[in-house]
Amino acid sequence: MDELRILVIPTTDWIGHPVPNRLNFIFDRLSKRHEIDVCYFNMYDEYKRDTECNLIDMDCMPNSEVGVYYLANFRRFSQKLRDIGGSYDVIISSNIIPSFMANLQDTKIILDYLDHFPESAASYYKKPLDKLAEKIAGSLTSINLKIADGIITPTHRFKKHLSNKVSEDIIKVVPNGLDINKIHPIDPSHVYEKYNLSRPVLGYVGSLEEWIDLESIIEFMPSIKKRFPKAKLLVVGPDLHTDYSNFLKNLSKKFGVEDDVIFTGRIKYDNLSPYISAMDVGLNPRKPLKMNSLTMGSKVLTYLACGVPVLSKNMPEAEEKFIGKGVYSYTDSSDFLGKLAEIVSKRVHPAIVRKYDWDIISRKYENAMIDLLNKKE
Repeated sequence: MDELRILVIPTTDWIGHPVPNRLNFIFDRLSKRHEIDVCYFNMYDEYKRDTECNLIDMDCMPNSEVGVYYLANFRRFSQKLRDIGGSYDVIISSNIIPSFMANLQDTKIILDYLDHFPESAASYYKKPLDKLAEKIAGSLTSINLKIADGIITPTHRFKKHLSNKVSEDIIKVVPNGLDINKIHPIDPSHVYEKYNLSRPVLGYVGSLEEWIDLESIIEFMPSIKKRFPKAKLLVVGPDLHTDYSNFLKNLSKKFGVEDDVIFTGRIKYDNLSPYISAMDVGLNPRKPLKMNSLTMGSKVLTYLACGVPVLSKNMPEAEEKFIGKGVYSYTDSSDFLGKLAEIVSKRVHPAIVRKYDWDIISRKYENAMIDLLNKKE
C-alpha cells in the first residue's frame, strides 16, 4: 500500500479537547503508515494530549463560543486551506465550515460524518438561536455532502439517512471503537476512597452536553434511593461549551440528592478504567433527537470493556447491537427502576467488544478510505 499524504480537518481542538474522538484514535494509528497533517484549531488552554500526527496551526484567534470561533476566523483558516490544501492526496473532514472551504480545493474530500452535524451545531445555542444555527449548519452540510468524493460514517443507520442525500455507493460504514489496552477492568478502590462511594454506583462517562439526558436520572434519584438507600451517581466528564453541569448540580440540590451525585470533572482517557470499573451500571441516557437515534458512540463500548452492564435510552443502534449482551434499554422511570434492579449485580464479559479495538477499526477505516479514493479514479 502506497503512503498517502492526508490532511485531517477535525471537529474541534485536536489535542486540547477534553474528550478525544474517533479521528484522534484512528489517525494517530494511521500515521505509522501515512503522512498525516491535522488542522489545529487551538480552542482549549487546558492539558494538551500528545499526538503522532503533524499539527498545522490554523492561526485562529481564540474564542470560547464555538460558532463565533469559526465565523470570526473564517478568513484565516480559509487562506490557510488555500495555501496547503492542494498538496494532499485526500482531505478527511468532519467540521462544517472548514469542510465547506475545503470543497474549493482540487484535492479529493472524504467526509467523516461522525455526528448529525445540524443538530449537533444547534445544541450549543439557546432558543431561538438554536433553530437558526441548525438551519445554517444543515444548508452547509447538504453542500458538503453533495460535493464530497466519499463519506465514512459510524453506523448503518447513518448510512441509510445519508443515502437519501447522496449515492449509497460513496458511503462506507466504519464503527466507533475503543483502546482495549487502556480501557479494561481494574481495581477501583482508590476511586471509592476518593469520592466516598457506596454501592450501587450508577455512572456516566463522557462530555456533559445538552443532548445527554442526565437530568432525568437525577430526577429518578429519590426513587432509586428508596430502593437502594446507598446508591450514588458518579458523573465522569467535563463541561464543554455549555453550562449543563451547573444545571445538573442545581437540579440535584432541588431534588435533595446533591450528596449522592458526584461530579469528577475531566479525567484523562488513559485514567478512565478505574472510574468505569467502580460503576455497577453504566448510563447512556440520550434525549429523543435524530442525532442520538442514528449514532452509536464509544461510551457504550467503554462500559462493556470494563465489564459494566449498560442502561441506555434513545440509542437503538447500541440497544439492538448488544441486546442480551450487556446493554438494556428503558423508557421511563418505572422501566428504569425495574431494569436497574435486574442488572445491578450483573457483570459483562469484556471480550464482547474486543473486535472494536482501535487497532482493528483503524485498519477498516484505512481500507474504506482507499476504496473511496479508488472509486473516484
